Amino acid sequence: MATDNIASTVMQTLGGGSGIDIVKLARDLTDVEQIPAEEKITASQEAAEAKISALAVLKFNVQALIDEFNGLNDASELATPNAISSDSNVVSIVSTDGAANSGLSDIHVDALAMAQRNLSDVYSSTSQSINGGSGFTINITIPETTGTTTAINIAAGYDTPDGIVGAINTAGLGITATLMTLDSSGTQYQIMLEGQTGAANSFSVDTTLGGGSDDLGFHDASYNSSGTPPKDYQEASDADFYYNGVQLQRASNTLTDVIAGVTVSLNAVSSGSDTATISVTSDRSTLKTKLQSLVTTYNDVQFALKELSNPDSEEEEVGGALARDLAVIRTVRDTVYKAVTQDSSTPSGSITGLRDIGVTLTRYGELEFSETAYDAKAASNFEDISTMLSAGTNNQSRYDGQSQGLAIDAIAKLEVLTDSIDGIFAQRTESTRKELSAYSKELIDLETRMEALYERYLSQFTVMETLVKQLNSTRESLADTWSNMGNFNK
Repeated sequence: MATDNIASTVMQTLGGGSGIDIVKLARDLTDVEQIPAEEKITASQEAAEAKISALAVLKFNVQALIDEFNGLNDASELATPNAISSDSNVVSIVSTDGAANSGLSDIHVDALAMAQRNLSDVYSSTSQSINGGSGFTINITIPETTGTTTAINIAAGYDTPDGIVGAINTAGLGITATLMTLDSSGTQYQIMLEGQTGAANSFSVDTTLGGGSDDLGFHDASYNSSGTPPKDYQEASDADFYYNGVQLQRASNTLTDVIAGVTVSLNAVSSGSDTATISVTSDRSTLKTKLQSLVTTYNDVQFALKELSNPDSEEEEVGGALARDLAVIRTVRDTVYKAVTQDSSTPSGSITGLRDIGVTLTRYGELEFSETAYDAKAASNFEDISTMLSAGTNNQSRYDGQSQGLAIDAIAKLEVLTDSIDGIFAQRTESTRKELSAYSKELIDLETRMEALYERYLSQFTVMETLVKQLNSTRESLADTWSNMGNFNK
């Protein structure tokens, strides 16, 4: 445009034409049409960009609320009780969760749970052929007397200690086969079978070798190929112990259902009449802190909804950016409201939702938390609270089809909003980006049209200047002629 102005000035200096700056005139007339249209499109662009930013802000706040509920979906995350054993050599603490109540428990161990262990015949090498290279079948029955028999096929060429161990371990029966080296010279090998702990997990072994007269030495004396006594090394048995004076038995030495919220391990038999005392100190403040944080985050979502939908917001970047898309505001507000006010899919006792543990809505639509109400409920109903929030589960898959408590219920509702494909944030952002692309094309089209208009104006004014110049030339010629005629007789 600077070059055009120079050209116009030169034309005027040379004295040709009307004396009007036709380049500037053409540009000014073009700008009269172009600038308002350009400003309108630019304003729409800026509004679209602000809307995308506002959607990102709102999604961030909703995701923060999801994260708060993620901290409430496991029973072990709701409290951090402390459990101590007076004799960890006999009974030790494995873990605790929020269901643990303060108190003392005594455990006296008479017997540990044992797994059945059986030994095979002794072999001279790991590759010793047991059936002349032919295949055979090992039959294992669990439990030993009334259980189901599983046939394990030993393929031809795999009738060796190594082959037998591999076949048993891949059968998935819960029985582990181990090939042991008995001497330092590597000339004696024996297979040990070990089942699961508990009397119900006893097992028996026989084979099709020798028409059923040989069980590789694992079990029955009459089938023992070497003629030695049975190789039953250890019988399966249950743990036998006293819990607060009550005699109990369990198939495992890891006890998850004796002391609520505490998992303990039985490690050794008690000496004489000694007992191990388990001392549990419960901590309800962990959940209290999490609920307070949940309330704050929910209120942050409400504040964001208010600012983003308010056209008079003083927030410079995104305030009022969603004022023309109240459907988003309404959808998000309704969804987060339902997430926090719904009944749990796993209510327990008198605890059905957050309102029962001190989290309530104010008349302004915000949440508030009553420590007094929470403390009163937690003191006597913490296990119910844990069930309501987490269904008493830990690290459970959200997709197993079972109810898992209010935390997962809320997350499921909120993630409908944040879904990367079908969520309202993703859909609105994508549609707004398409609008931005359309606005950019409109600007290009406008520029093209206005440049064509400018060229048309300039072309028309150039023709005008040519005509004016011709008229001026004619005028000057006539003036000279009349002047010369006036001086003709002088």
